Amino acid sequence: MTAEQREPMVAAFWRFESDEERRIVRDVLYRRFPRLTSLLASAFEAVFAVDIAHPGNPDGDNDAIAETLALLSGANGNLDRIRIAQLHDIIGEGIARSFGHVPNPRLTQETTRLISAESASVAWEALTWEATDSDGGARPEDIRPLSPPFWALLNTPEQHRAANAVVNREFAPTASILLECLQQADPMDIVYPDQTPEYPDVVRETVVLLSDVYADLDRVSPDRLERVVVESLARCFGEPPEEGRVPHAISLITRHAIHLR
Repeated sequence: MTAEQREPMVAAFWRFESDEERRIVRDVLYRRFPRLTSLLASAFEAVFAVDIAHPGNPDGDNDAIAETLALLSGANGNLDRIRIAQLHDIIGEGIARSFGHVPNPRLTQETTRLISAESASVAWEALTWEATDSDGGARPEDIRPLSPPFWALLNTPEQHRAANAVVNREFAPTASILLECLQQADPMDIVYPDQTPEYPDVVRETVVLLSDVYADLDRVSPDRLERVVVESLARCFGEPPEEGRVPHAISLITRHAIHLR
């Protein structure tokens, strides 16, 4: 095979700086989506002869599950919300990002078939998520987020540091713009002088919801960005944003992104 015929390299979404950082983030994701993680692990191990990391094999050197979980973040891990054609594309992309190159189409198709078949027996809507505070205790019903957060199980300072490190380091321009503009537009009307930033959780949710485009704001339309930000706010707060403030935030984000080009 010539250099021109080789498969193009594909970048990973999760780019960890240390094994400890990888271990912590993996643990958070696998505890957040235990049934889905188990299903993905079974399919990947049945089709690919690689060392896949999952709860039963935490030291595996391949992040196929973590990559796929990010790409499924829009559905919050609920495969009932994913059409089979979408699932095929997501599985193929997740495998490509973890392997570093596009996989054999036949293997992607077989992996998707196994996942789809197993998924049919799972009552995804019945699966619950844990609404916890920073100490790991259950949040009262009246302050639970409106939607299940992707990062629902960041319960310790160590976990917060690891998740923040990955997001703020690997997606620094996007994270910086999102935080600055959300603070300025203040869609939840919670920003006061001399306080710590109020929207880091929303930034983390937004970055993962844009994982399909590597959180590149140049690749996101204003309409989609608004939908994502509204969903991110719902995943972090127990009430909707103030009227008119989300469009203002989107306008600010769009203007800031243009200046980075």
